[in-house]
Amino acid sequence: MTTETPATTGAPATTGAPAPPGRAEIVAAVLPVFAEVLDAPDLTPDSDFFVHGGNSLLAIRVAGRVGRRLGRQVPPAGVLKHPTPDLLAAHLEEEFRGGGAPPIPAPRAGAEADRRPSTAQERVWLLHQLDPDRLDHLVTVALDVAGTVDPAAFTAAWTAVVRRHEALRSRFVKADDDRVAVVVDAEAAPEISVLDLARFPAPVRDRLAEERVRLLRTTPIRLDTGPLARFALLRLADRRYRIELAVHHIVCDGWSLDTLLADFLDAYGRALAGRSPALPPPAVGFADYVAWERDVESSRWPDMAVRLARRFADRPADLPLPVDPVDVPAHEDGDDVTVHAPPGLAAAVERARTSFGHTALTFHLTALGVLLARITGVDDLVVAVPVAGRAQTEHEDLVGLFVNTALARVRLGGTSDVRVLLERNRDEVDELVDCQTFPFDRLVDLLGARRAGTRVPLARVSLAVQNFDDPGTPAPELGFTWQFRDPPERQSKFDLAFTVSDTDGLRLTVTYRPSLFRRATVAAWAGQYLVALEHVVRGVADPEGSAR
Repeated sequence: MTTETPATTGAPATTGAPAPPGRAEIVAAVLPVFAEVLDAPDLTPDSDFFVHGGNSLLAIRVAGRVGRRLGRQVPPAGVLKHPTPDLLAAHLEEEFRGGGAPPIPAPRAGAEADRRPSTAQERVWLLHQLDPDRLDHLVTVALDVAGTVDPAAFTAAWTAVVRRHEALRSRFVKADDDRVAVVVDAEAAPEISVLDLARFPAPVRDRLAEERVRLLRTTPIRLDTGPLARFALLRLADRRYRIELAVHHIVCDGWSLDTLLADFLDAYGRALAGRSPALPPPAVGFADYVAWERDVESSRWPDMAVRLARRFADRPADLPLPVDPVDVPAHEDGDDVTVHAPPGLAAAVERARTSFGHTALTFHLTALGVLLARITGVDDLVVAVPVAGRAQTEHEDLVGLFVNTALARVRLGGTSDVRVLLERNRDEVDELVDCQTFPFDRLVDLLGARRAGTRVPLARVSLAVQNFDDPGTPAPELGFTWQFRDPPERQSKFDLAFTVSDTDGLRLTVTYRPSLFRRATVAAWAGQYLVALEHVVRGVADPEGSAR
């Protein structure tokens, strides 16, 4: 994700150059950004980022917006290490005077005429060439709907959503030089199906519904012809429906799903009221993001390469997970186990991370390290962490593939003191956040890792702490409510993928390969993870406590 060279970190201001901003000017830029991002209007220069709900994703937003205001590159780790407006301003003042925060270069114009994929899209496209029929690149959503859904408004709404987001009208074709080119169709017809099954007896209806859903989720999408998104409405009975979405990962990530659903509700409400469902275009398009990545963010990659090589050059060998092989077809090699934490654990994690002064990811990374050390006997681990990749305000409302894979090095050797482990992982998360835009494919090449088919190199285990905004419940005037139905996993990118969500209490889902592990084993590990997390949380209040 090309040979890397050391970065130029900028130079002190020369004669005739504008003087760098002073402390008061920086505070004046930082304080409103903190208030906006944290949704806390009454902040002061001494208000703490973490006390007001800050996390790594919000730190990225703060850094991007502060950098935009000041015209300088602001690494997100600066926000995590200096978590008040005054402390961050003092840090930035020192950086600016020392030349350590170079100006933000302007992206080249002409993004519309120069259609290229993002680095993340290039990675997915290459994997797709290896296995065009793989199913783990389909991002799916299933919604159980109570109420009445108007089929015409449903169709008009999704048509408007596709028209708003150029990524959904894209195709990916091989150019003459064997590279991938992006073609955006101005009037691409979305694949929308409406099926009324309410007239059939219940057993027949349910069978037909499952067949339709299976077809939608298991039919491969062709990237060169499209369409890359499918939408379906199934009427099952009076006031009972099911909505299904399947979008190719090359144009969609988890954040994008929230945007899609919010935009659908907006457009559906317009159509239902007899107005045009057309939605205003985003401030920028996905092609503008690609130009920003290529011309602005990539200027930081050489420095990131040096730091990443230093952190992972002596990385440990593959994690020796204890396997119990089972014969499973490759296209079915994915399943998951979900466990719910005891009541109060989510609040305890929040109190502990506020007291410690860092993100929930630091705590979950520590708990996962403790668990993996117990089951493998290894105390130096590499864990993959998906990152949102939306550093700029304008990117937050776009549908597209922004997510990247970062790596965390979890070292547990030499101590069982929880605070020591948390401090190590705090530093690791700071580095991870600062280097989160470095393309994973380039990291694989940088570290000389071996690729093996469609498996993700460098890490067998991943950890995701979800903090996306909930798209919310449909407004009463729309005439329906919905509930999310978790679709079954069909394939797994990692041997073990831990996903933590605290939207409704603390919930842990572990996605795994049935060809390697039995369900009962994974369920036991999921329970042990929650126990490890409880120990880590208690260790913040009890310095004598041991995590292991």
